[in-house]
Amino acid sequence: MPFSTDANWPQGLLNIFNVSRNQNAPLESRYYGPYDRLFNYAVIEGSFTFFLALQTAPDETSARDAVDFIIFMVVLNHEQKPVLIAEIKDDRWANEPDKRQRADTQMRQRYDQMLLNCPIPRLYGLSLLGTSLRVYCGDKVTGEITPHFVGRPIADRILPPDFLGGQWDLDILSRDGLKKMQEIVTYIKAETNVVGQ
Repeated sequence: MPFSTDANWPQGLLNIFNVSRNQNAPLESRYYGPYDRLFNYAVIEGSFTFFLALQTAPDETSARDAVDFIIFMVVLNHEQKPVLIAEIKDDRWANEPDKRQRADTQMRQRYDQMLLNCPIPRLYGLSLLGTSLRVYCGDKVTGEITPHFVGRPIADRILPPDFLGGQWDLDILSRDGLKKMQEIVTYIKAETNVVGQ
C-alpha cells in the first residue's frame, strides 16, 4: 500500500525503530537510520521531486568555545529548497525541562535559517525526542511559528519540572502519528504541485 493510504506504519519500519531503540549507540545517532528510512518512505519513495539531506549546524545554545554540532534532516525539493525540517534527539530529552527548552530553541533557529527559502506557504518542522513528536509550522508570509514561543517563567530561577511538559506527547509511530505525517506530506505534495505549475 502507498503511504497516503496506510492505516499503520509498515511492520518492517517499526522493527527498524525497535532494534535501533534497544541499541547502546550514542544518543541521537541511533535514530538517524530509522528516520532516514521513515522520511524516504513517507515523502520521497517513487518520486524525484524531493530528497532528504542531512544537515549540520553549530549548536548556538552551547558555550562559544564548545565544538558541539547539531545534526538535523531536511526534505528539499528539486531546487534544494526546504519543505520539511526534522530535528532528532534522544528519548531522554523528553524528560528534562532544560532539554525540552533547548529542543524548542533549536527548532526555532532552523526556522530563522530556512523559512524564507521555503517554496510553499507553510514550512512544517518535526521536533523528535526519540519517537515523541512536536509539530511546528511556520507561515512564510507572516513569519509566525506555531506553537508559539513559551519563555522561561522566572528568569532568575531554574525551570520548573513541568516546563514544556506534554508538548511532545504524540508518538510518531502511533496511528495518530501516522495520520499527522500523512496530513503533512499531503500538504507538502499538493502545495509543491501548485508551485510547480
